[in-house]
Amino acid sequence: MTASPSIDRPEAAPVPANAPAAFDGAWLGRCAIGALDAPPESGPGWAHLHPDEQGWCVAHGERRVREFVAGRAALRAALREAGWTGGDSLLPSEQGRPGVPEGWTGSITHKDGLALAIARRCADARTLGVDSEVLGPRERLAIERKVLTPAERARWIAEGGTWAALLRTFSLKEAIYKALHPHVPRYIAFEEAEIDPDSRITMTLAEGEGPFTLIGWTWWEGAPGPHRRLVSICEARPG
Repeated sequence: MTASPSIDRPEAAPVPANAPAAFDGAWLGRCAIGALDAPPESGPGWAHLHPDEQGWCVAHGERRVREFVAGRAALRAALREAGWTGGDSLLPSEQGRPGVPEGWTGSITHKDGLALAIARRCADARTLGVDSEVLGPRERLAIERKVLTPAERARWIAEGGTWAALLRTFSLKEAIYKALHPHVPRYIAFEEAEIDPDSRITMTLAEGEGPFTLIGWTWWEGAPGPHRRLVSICEARPG
């Protein structure tokens, strides 16, 4: 399934078959984000929202509403394909995390006109996170000072210091933060996670939480060029 902002209705497909076994049973939902010059009610995800979610939109700003509509529609599509048959609303939690039904795990990301969501049944407190980034026309290499640990920086420079490699680390750390948030409901700084050359993740949480085992995976979608999309997913589990 390729990512495209032209998606005019929510859809979902399993996580790619070559993903690690930790992501078995997970589904990825997608929905285009409605244009700011059109009412949210005409957007591709509006009809798929719970009435309470539609009501939430009345009190929030235009850009946030359009991302909310697409994100909840994508999450609902992923949950349905994963086997959820309920009708609950998916309003934000007190910490802003997407609300998911009891017994399920899910995460949402928005980027460049497209919302993606991952969902699965939650077994053994294993939670999921997703992030999506687009390569873009501009290389923002200065973010390496915030994103990379000293070991990651040394390896990144030795391997050529490319924007694509830096973006991959940034995106996977965003997915790590989202996967861990149900367990560690606070901001997790980039330096609290370190990713080795084999994509193994080591957490050194500043407040001593854990331990946690994390498994991350990334892939690129689309033809080479500024519109190429990176998708990152992570599973976090205690222990």
